[in-house]
Amino acid sequence: MKPAPACDTTEAANRADLRALTLRVLHALERVNWPAHPATLIESAEHSGAPSDVVQALRHLPDEAFGSFAEVSASIVAAQLRAHDAVTPDHAGRR
Repeated sequence: MKPAPACDTTEAANRADLRALTLRVLHALERVNWPAHPATLIESAEHSGAPSDVVQALRHLPDEAFGSFAEVSASIVAAQLRAHDAVTPDHAGRR
């Protein structure tokens, strides 16, 4: 069996990192009353002792009301993927 190409391995690691970040964000926002704006989400995460990467991800959310964790998660994942594609433009559009 051939080993996976480095690109596929890197993308799998990035997906795993995104899943882990999403789970940390979920844990930090367990007590949020929805809908909520980013300022409320950041305050809740900081109050819960969330890691700095969680707070950073929340700081990059657009200034709008989020109706659920799923909306927050989707926005964070989209932002992370855009940032990743900006760093590795040769893989943009491969999703």
